[in-house]
Amino acid sequence: MTFSLKALVLFLTLVPWFSLSQESISYADSFEVKSTVLNESRRYSVYLPPSYHNEGDKRYPVIFVLDGDRSRLLSISGVVEALSTSTLARQIDEFIIVAIPNTYRDRDLTPTATDLIFKGKELAKVNGSGGADQFIGFIKKELLPRIDKTFRTNGQNTLVGMSFGGLFAAHTLVTQPELFNNYLILDATYVWDNNYLNRMLRQSTYDFSTAKIKVYLALANNDHIGEHGEVNRKWGNDFITQLQSKSSENFMIYSQYFPKERHGTIEMLGWYNGFLKLFGSHG
Repeated sequence: MTFSLKALVLFLTLVPWFSLSQESISYADSFEVKSTVLNESRRYSVYLPPSYHNEGDKRYPVIFVLDGDRSRLLSISGVVEALSTSTLARQIDEFIIVAIPNTYRDRDLTPTATDLIFKGKELAKVNGSGGADQFIGFIKKELLPRIDKTFRTNGQNTLVGMSFGGLFAAHTLVTQPELFNNYLILDATYVWDNNYLNRMLRQSTYDFSTAKIKVYLALANNDHIGEHGEVNRKWGNDFITQLQSKSSENFMIYSQYFPKERHGTIEMLGWYNGFLKLFGSHG
């Protein structure tokens, strides 16, 4: 573990204590929007950086977090706040963070209507799958404009997703790349629909080399779950290779493999390394 990462862990252990010692501090505010695109009400939470209320003219980039439950919002905002504080040499800028919790995860984060199948064997039943494009529509037409209207944003948006969230983020990158300026994709479900992501990327006619987009992708070691874990990493590497073949001074690709991390343990390291690669001065 590097010195910076050790310092980050120490900082994060102090954040809950600090928050509890000052009862007037609210870590994030919760909102609700009645979505006409999804035909349902959706909640989201917003974390504002420490300087937001003190610097009235400053505008901020925004991070959108999929699977945005309370624990994930607390964790990811802690990482961002730590890296953007002088305590850790202010390695990245401050961010507004928007966490989008799930109401119907299997529907919203999957791009095609199918179960999770590998070599003809059903790994998991995924009822109601295939709603990713509609969920993209909600983010594009309703959530993004609402955030821009309500808060002082600067037009720089980042999408963060892991597992099915990574599948959704990668699908968005392939089908509507300019919706976000940056993508942080952690151990996505590359085995979805028999290599769907690689298939769609090969078919894409979009000129990625002209897009001012940064992408960070991380893969975990899931060999312990058998062949489909190994294949998921292989297809993930294939996806990364395809993206790298399209890279340019505008379209920048960063990738990492964490051989000591599994699917359930990769997020903290992925956020830390990903934010430094995407936003750090030495990325």
